[in-house]
Amino acid sequence: MKKVNLKTDHPQELIALILDKIYKTGNTTTSGGNISIRDEQGNIWITPTGIDKGTLTEKDINCVRTDSTIEGLHKPSSEYPFHIGIFNKRADINAIIHDH
Repeated sequence: MKKVNLKTDHPQELIALILDKIYKTGNTTTSGGNISIRDEQGNIWITPTGIDKGTLTEKDINCVRTDSTIEGLHKPSSEYPFHIGIFNKRADINAIIHDH
């Protein structure tokens, strides 16, 4: 399994890798939880809603731009407003993992 490199890996790749590890260790289900990363430009990369976490790939990760534009193949997690609220209140946090 590839090691995560926070300095060089793209947020889409990081989220897919981390979620794969969480899923394979049984810490989330096919639909449980979500992950988001804030990039250096302030964009939020987040897992989609309604996609089996066991089959998720980099291309499935959504981006919520700083202007609130949403890019991606799917709808972002229904909890993305909650993630954005945390990022807005805490400049020192750049990633959120919520699993169950």
